[in-house]
Amino acid sequence: MKIKKHVAILLILISAIILIAHPKNVVIIMGDGMGYNHLLLSEFLAEINDLEIATNKFQVASLVRNETVDNIVTDSAAAATAFLCGQKTKLGYLGMDKDQNPINSIATILKKEGYKIGLITNTKFSDATPAAMYAHTFRDDKNKIIEDLIDSDFLDFFVAGGLEDLGVNPFTLKPTSKSPLKKINEKGYKIYGINYEPLFDSSDDKFMAFVSLGHKSFENQLNAGEPTYLEIIEKTISKINFNDPLFLFVECGRIDHASHINDEKALKAELVMFQKIVDYLTNVFSPEDTLFIIFADHETGGLSLLSSPTKSDDISIKWNATDHTATYIPFLTYGNSKDIFPKHMHHEDVKNTLLKILEIEISEGVYAR
Repeated sequence: MKIKKHVAILLILISAIILIAHPKNVVIIMGDGMGYNHLLLSEFLAEINDLEIATNKFQVASLVRNETVDNIVTDSAAAATAFLCGQKTKLGYLGMDKDQNPINSIATILKKEGYKIGLITNTKFSDATPAAMYAHTFRDDKNKIIEDLIDSDFLDFFVAGGLEDLGVNPFTLKPTSKSPLKKINEKGYKIYGINYEPLFDSSDDKFMAFVSLGHKSFENQLNAGEPTYLEIIEKTISKINFNDPLFLFVECGRIDHASHINDEKALKAELVMFQKIVDYLTNVFSPEDTLFIIFADHETGGLSLLSSPTKSDDISIKWNATDHTATYIPFLTYGNSKDIFPKHMHHEDVKNTLLKILEIEISEGVYAR
């Protein structure tokens, strides 16, 4: 009896250790331009379409502010820089503090700690949100963004649009002699093009895929044969070795674009896709060893939901702007360590909180060399 009792106590202690252990993986799903009303609309649309309301698994972890040093209304560059690099900065700054000093993103720090680093977006590689992870410049400086992409070697995989800006023949979709893709390949990356067509091979496991000429099409406007965003994510995940801890950042960036142009049909299609992606990722990765975060950089469009029947296929909405607005933005968590974040914070607080959760101390400072 004593042996059974000791075994039971040991099992309880082991379970307690497992519960308090920090997460192996961090999976971040970012809805660019997605305010609280966008999030609510996505849940109504999931219900109408008989889909899992995937965000119901999450809790509201914090009220998050996002103002910049120079404006109460942020842009994607400053917001992503604050989130990924841990410092409030100025409008249009990518991976730089307010004095234009380059800052390390959390991805570069985690890479040195043995994490695989993945970045997936349905926007161009040079769009502000993905570029904030690896670039140190202004959001409109496309040449410098390309240079920084070539120089960055911490990404294990990167999937984005923007093939048209990387030196390809627009008819054959093959790289030209001066394509920057060749330099990226020389850094050890396999390179894929549209529909994951191989462009350059490599013996390394690292890869980059540029799956559309520009931004990926809105989900309600797909070209013939064009995969959905979920299909692209599934294809990408199938190529990943899950043995190593993973930091995965997935951007649903076309929510913002649809909101800027007040395109109701495109917005609704992107929000339905957002729910599908959240559902997929929360089923692929275990919540026992994964911290899931859903957040937005800012709200776009001043979206309002108007009186509509609960099960209506055509929920009435109203736009109040064609640009970003100042408002608290969603920050939701699920899985391991979901309760650790402060109940009220700014984007710039996320990086240090994440490092604390992962029990990582920064020894070399925050500024990039």
